[in-house]
Amino acid sequence: MPTETEFAAEFKSQNYNILIVDDTPANLKMLVEYLEHYGFGTRMTRSGENALQRVRYDPPDLILLDVLMPGLDGFETCLRLKASEETRDIPVIFMTALASTEDKVKGFEVGAVDYVTKPLNQEEVLARITTHLRHREATQSLEEKINQLALGNQMEKARLLEAVGEQREQLRALNNRLTTLQEERQKQLARELHDELGQALTAISINLAAIEEELPLECRARLSERLQDTILLTDQTLEQVRKLSLDLRPIMLDELGLVPALRSFVKQYAKRVKIKVRFEAVGLEQRLSPEVETALFRIAQEALTNVARHAQAGRVQLYLQRKEDTIVTIIEDNGQGFDVANLIRHSHIASGGGTGLLGVQERVTLLGGHFDIQSTPGQGTCLTIEIPYENKNESDKSIAG
Repeated sequence: MPTETEFAAEFKSQNYNILIVDDTPANLKMLVEYLEHYGFGTRMTRSGENALQRVRYDPPDLILLDVLMPGLDGFETCLRLKASEETRDIPVIFMTALASTEDKVKGFEVGAVDYVTKPLNQEEVLARITTHLRHREATQSLEEKINQLALGNQMEKARLLEAVGEQREQLRALNNRLTTLQEERQKQLARELHDELGQALTAISINLAAIEEELPLECRARLSERLQDTILLTDQTLEQVRKLSLDLRPIMLDELGLVPALRSFVKQYAKRVKIKVRFEAVGLEQRLSPEVETALFRIAQEALTNVARHAQAGRVQLYLQRKEDTIVTIIEDNGQGFDVANLIRHSHIASGGGTGLLGVQERVTLLGGHFDIQSTPGQGTCLTIEIPYENKNESDKSIAG
């Protein structure tokens, strides 16, 4: 058990706040006194319904959640927390007297990151809390670095736009270089996540499994469950790292090319957002230039992300075809659609406003391509994009260099 001095150095200065949900007053009293001794701010409630209300108005850093409660039980409470974008990232640790594997699996399925069994062991509760606070802090730090990287690139791009003014050809060349630099940075970070952190987590999981096999039988029975929980937590963290790496830049795009990378992305996208996706590529058996492959992948990624966020679609089709000296990309969904003229008038898509569609249009323009959008309220949306087979901006490098 860490001393108060050792613990204070890392956690007391962070002002962490923990919500304890338990219908047993004795449990609440014990946990509050113990955690406040270590500098945690604590709040408590005795029902799932009240917990949801309190989290909505004042989100805690972590939730200790009893499973067996009258009214809304812990499983349903956790399920509702994870269904909300505002509360889905708050770690939930179940407190339960249920010891069956089925109950534990159900807890992880509804979104809990861990569990402690009753009667509660104070030191174990503290250890679980500190582990998941460290994990959440590391994840938030990584996400912050990624956001800072994106913000820095946006600011740099804005300064370049102002600097070059009406020199449109030079602007296009400089903007293309900036996009390439951004991709290289994201590629480097994705590699570090995939190769270093990902491999380290994989090694940890393998080593834990090996340790379990080598334990004497009398120790294995006692420690097997704890080792399995740790392996599961390691695998969950590895999956998060892989997702971050994929969002930054898929390794497959560089190693295998556009079509395999899009096929893999579409598969993960359909699984994540529950939208049926039909993907077809015609005449793209040979590799394209790195600039064109990157642009086409990002165009598809940004367009499909836009569909998931705004279209309320049930299915989407992604179609790519090489036609002589151009590549045609069609992204069509069966979503709610919109008034294109109104969007252009208020968001200035044609002249430099908007977000998701603007990102697609910018990439198409950089490659000297054509962008067209057709949509009708209630009848879906269709993006048609044509870009040259080879990157025309290759000849512009001398202008910006």
